[in-house]
Amino acid sequence: MKEKNWQWNEFQQIGTDYSSVDEVEAYDRRMRDMRDIDAENRTILGLLKLPENAAVLEIGTGTGAFLRAAAKTGARCVGVDISPVMLEYAERRAKEENLPNIRFVHGGFLSAPWPENRFDGIVSGLALHHLPDLWKAFALRRIHAALKPNGRFVLVDVVFDWKSEAPESYFERLIRERNSSRENLIRHIAREYSTLDWIMKGLFEHAGFVLEYESGRMDFLHLYCVRKTDAVPQKLRARG
Repeated sequence: MKEKNWQWNEFQQIGTDYSSVDEVEAYDRRMRDMRDIDAENRTILGLLKLPENAAVLEIGTGTGAFLRAAAKTGARCVGVDISPVMLEYAERRAKEENLPNIRFVHGGFLSAPWPENRFDGIVSGLALHHLPDLWKAFALRRIHAALKPNGRFVLVDVVFDWKSEAPESYFERLIRERNSSRENLIRHIAREYSTLDWIMKGLFEHAGFVLEYESGRMDFLHLYCVRKTDAVPQKLRARG
């Protein structure tokens, strides 16, 4: 995407700034304490239904754990991240595990170059919430274009859903139920751009995706698997 003066700057710091590989290693350990990363990656690979010798893109690759799992199945992988430190750590881990079929690119949802109809599967974990909803919509349309026909996108992210609760009660409960991660959650709610479940589903639909699978944990960590269709983008273009 050519940079324009009205375009969101996705390289501005939102959330924690990991300035050293040591901090990234600590982040990796913290995430593994909170979540079963290996099981999560197996679930994602199953949802993607990748063909043999698949092309896979991960946006916001972070430590590169998912891409390493995908590469071990024979997939050709590209990892994108706005953090040079994250990329340094991810590339080092890939070399340690002798995985030459992973390429790393500095960029993000809006800035990284990729061709249309290139990838069998695209994944993003805990990164899309760095964009406001307007720019989530831009990002999802780019993801839709980058996927091959019927390709799948799996998103794991913080998405709120207070259902029948009052919003204030919902957030107070989430914070009260957290222990070691309480301050991180408070900062996330106050300063980052996580959206609501019904908005996220609307963004998928308007980008041209159909929802195939969803699950939620801890009342705010959601996993969605959506499949590319062509009907909705054509309808939206006709309206324009």
